[in-house]
Amino acid sequence: MKTIIIGAGPASLMAATQAVKNGNEVIVFEKMKTAGRKFLVAGDGGFNLTHEGSLDDFSSYYSHPQIANIIRQFTNDDLVAWLKEIEIDTYVGSSGKIFPVKGIKPAFILKTWLNALKNKGVKFVFNATLLDFSSDEVVIKTNTVIEKYRFDHLVLGLGAASWPKTGSDATWVSLFKTKQIEVIPFQPSNAGINCLLPAEFLQKFQGEVFKNVIVSHQTSTRKGEVVLTNYGVEGAPIYYLNPSIRSNISVPIVIDFKPDFSENEIVAILKNAANISEGLKKLKIPNPIIFWCKSYLTKENYTSTHYISKLIKSFLIKPISFRPIEEAISCCGGVSWNELNENLRLINYPKISVVGEMIDWDAPTGGYLLQACFSTGFVAAQPI
Repeated sequence: MKTIIIGAGPASLMAATQAVKNGNEVIVFEKMKTAGRKFLVAGDGGFNLTHEGSLDDFSSYYSHPQIANIIRQFTNDDLVAWLKEIEIDTYVGSSGKIFPVKGIKPAFILKTWLNALKNKGVKFVFNATLLDFSSDEVVIKTNTVIEKYRFDHLVLGLGAASWPKTGSDATWVSLFKTKQIEVIPFQPSNAGINCLLPAEFLQKFQGEVFKNVIVSHQTSTRKGEVVLTNYGVEGAPIYYLNPSIRSNISVPIVIDFKPDFSENEIVAILKNAANISEGLKKLKIPNPIIFWCKSYLTKENYTSTHYISKLIKSFLIKPISFRPIEEAISCCGGVSWNELNENLRLINYPKISVVGEMIDWDAPTGGYLLQACFSTGFVAAQPI
């Protein structure tokens, strides 16, 4: 059996891992010069491979029941066990994120993985671009040469639209549309939010971090760190709230700067201080918010302990739009689940599977994105 895989990201490499394990002849084509470019970039900000948690809790972080079912077939525990097989030990961080042990970098994991595949006979061809496919043949351009390859099975792991410099540029969408394969338009996810805040305020305080705050939008709530930027806000809680913000961007984002204090407790501290400014400092309110109170509130509101208490507990930020998809950590959108069977094969092309971020699903950062990529690659290759 000959299996061709297009793309060399984590979903594709996991599909290659399982396909060769099942006795297939496997060849991987990648349009970039090297494998796993996005995998490596993702590791720059803290390389969490997955997240701990019970299966029910873990799968609840995914946007579609179909992707949650895929996760159940190759779980976070399964991933940790597989990493152990290729001699990559892991540990659970304080936040529940699962990392490779100290000193192991993304490049080392990728190199180890690629070597293991090559030792099992998997072939890699780089600078290779997908031009077309049919039910049993694929057309590839390698440098200036265009060739056709027949396959018994084809796995497509072409990525989405975020971080296009890594090769994930969604150029395949037009090809899919010519074949009447439904693709849900891509939108930024796990992205920063442009907000209606004074330009002078953002310029003065960009880079400031609000620590241990609770951020809410509609019924979604998350605790963590929010970062002020020159356009608005970003950070893990903001990314977590992306789906809610996307559903109704007219609703303000609410930040509670003192989640461990009630309004009445804040009022009491402010009243016992020499003045409001001293009270805010005693409460360890972030400097940007103290500046906000002094600069943008009326004297009447600034001297009202009840008004300031409410502001500290419910600071409202009006979202305007998401940052461009090129800046987003991930995307929502992709190949519709209506086009796929339970093994991620295209219904109208039963020899072709789609994996990873090509598919329409969404999840927060913290290991959930990578886990889904690994899981889709595993599930797609099982029947091969």
